[in-house]
Amino acid sequence: MSLHSVSGHADIYYVDTEMFGMRQVNSPYVLDTPEPAIVDTGTAQAKSDILAGLDELGIAREDLSYIIPTHAHLDHAGSAGYLAEACPNATVVCHEQGIDYLTDEAKLDQLTESVERAIGMEAPYGEPQVIDPGRCRAVSGGEEFDLGDRRLRVIDAPGHAPHQCALFETETAALFSADAAGMAFPDVDHRPTTPPPNFDLTAALETIDRLLESGPETLLFAHYGPGEQGAAIDELQRYREMLPAYVDRIADLRAEHGDDVGEIAAAMQAAWSHWSLTTDIAGVLRYLDGSAH
Repeated sequence: MSLHSVSGHADIYYVDTEMFGMRQVNSPYVLDTPEPAIVDTGTAQAKSDILAGLDELGIAREDLSYIIPTHAHLDHAGSAGYLAEACPNATVVCHEQGIDYLTDEAKLDQLTESVERAIGMEAPYGEPQVIDPGRCRAVSGGEEFDLGDRRLRVIDAPGHAPHQCALFETETAALFSADAAGMAFPDVDHRPTTPPPNFDLTAALETIDRLLESGPETLLFAHYGPGEQGAAIDELQRYREMLPAYVDRIADLRAEHGDDVGEIAAAMQAAWSHWSLTTDIAGVLRYLDGSAH
């Protein structure tokens, strides 16, 4: 079964959607509230699992109120167009710096091509579908969405990407952290996510501080699933310490191996192994090129 409840957080569910032929790597969320919402949409292939989750919860597609990709990366927004088509009354909400990549065909094609170059394979997240701009609302941070028995507050969350937002749920203090708090997998625990072209360490650390101020109870990672209930502050603080150490390690290895991502990744496998390590190293190298590190 792909649909799972989030312990301690009523009416919040996550969907285990397949990515790169793997499970337990990507987890869009469904809020079964009076005004139902989807937070993150996974890859283009995730649409079937998400719609099946709505069916399992008894949420009629015409009753879905919001589709909220936390940013325009296609492992988070790849199914947004398909879900908007299937759920005709839902408003698609995305950061103002990313929404054009979902609503403009040329920019969406550009985004798809950049992902193919970064990952080195054709359509790694499937073929996304453009969204009618009239269905969309751009946000920048501070907005709130009424779900009937709780609210979602938008938190501007650059660092991983400039077009990223996190969402704080007021009833149970759950924080949909997008990629701002890193990734947490059952097999490799907590890991950074620092892809090209826009990873920015300074912005990422400032975002973590902003998330800490919200006082979350539980982190809801996009990759993958909920963190430990009641441990959100500790997990955010751990990530705040982890990121600079990770960047420093890559900088040190660059001095030894140059820009050979494969060699750097081989030297980091024991401590940092995860499915997107080489891509994330490339993102840090690009950041180091543009910083005064």
